[in-house]
Amino acid sequence: MSVTDTTTFPAASAAGSSPRRSMLRWITGGLLVATLLTAIAIAVWPASEADKAREDGKQFGEAVAQLQNATTAEEVDVALTEVHNAAADTADHAGDAVADQVNRQADALDRAANGFVGSHTTDDAFEYDLYQAELDIALDDLASNADDFQSTGPEVQQAFWDGYDQGHSSVE
Repeated sequence: MSVTDTTTFPAASAAGSSPRRSMLRWITGGLLVATLLTAIAIAVWPASEADKAREDGKQFGEAVAQLQNATTAEEVDVALTEVHNAAADTADHAGDAVADQVNRQADALDRAANGFVGSHTTDDAFEYDLYQAELDIALDDLASNADDFQSTGPEVQQAFWDGYDQGHSSVE
């Protein structure tokens, strides 16, 4: 090449970037996708009964504190409306949990009654054994459902009162 030759050599091609830079882009992209997926999962994940109870307690605590701090008739009316709304929300959520429990218990009771009546009205030994098995399984389900409901209750109740304390103290 001569000194007058004007051919230039680029330092690095834009299309052919270094392997290190390419790897960093892949890692950064992967982290962004993982972060986005985590945020979406958290946003759409259903709340547990304890979470619902905590939020209900917080809402109720805020409404009670608002009522305690009311100084005019209008403020009292607004606060009472908030207390009633919070109580209705709490009853709806608690009602769902209780309704589900009642439905499971009713199903087990129906099966137990069917097994009891069937075992006492059949003349066939094979049918008797089937009805007796249905009765035994239904009675086990009744006991299991009651134990599950009893063990779930304290956590949900505690979550409600924790939320109440948090809501009540945040307004004061």
